[in-house]
Amino acid sequence: MSRQTKLIRVVVGLIKRADTLLVAQRPPDKPYSGYWEFPGGKIEAAETGLEALKRELQEELGIDVLQAEHCFDHQHRYPDKSVFLEIWKVTELNGEPHGKENQNLHWATKEDLHKLRLLEGNLAIMDEIIRLY
Repeated sequence: MSRQTKLIRVVVGLIKRADTLLVAQRPPDKPYSGYWEFPGGKIEAAETGLEALKRELQEELGIDVLQAEHCFDHQHRYPDKSVFLEIWKVTELNGEPHGKENQNLHWATKEDLHKLRLLEGNLAIMDEIIRLY
């Protein structure tokens, strides 16, 4: 990793309903707009991954994470930054997910996931994510 490349720590929440996983489409005002990704966001300096997951999913989806388990980590390099992804499986939540930040949501089957325009960082770990479900 070059000195100019930023490393950003990110949580990713895997939320399952029946045989589908929740994905969100990045809104027009954000980098990589139009791409699909699993919900989550940046981990702030003083936060643990679980604290960040709870905060981000409340801010983005309006849900309360009651229980989650850490599954694995993955680092991915984009042209302008590197992201360190902490992948969490949400096992219990309160509330119905809805897009609070102007993003579209979709409950995707395994087949759908392969057809969506996913962020590269998510594509790299798709087989591992599908294996979890």
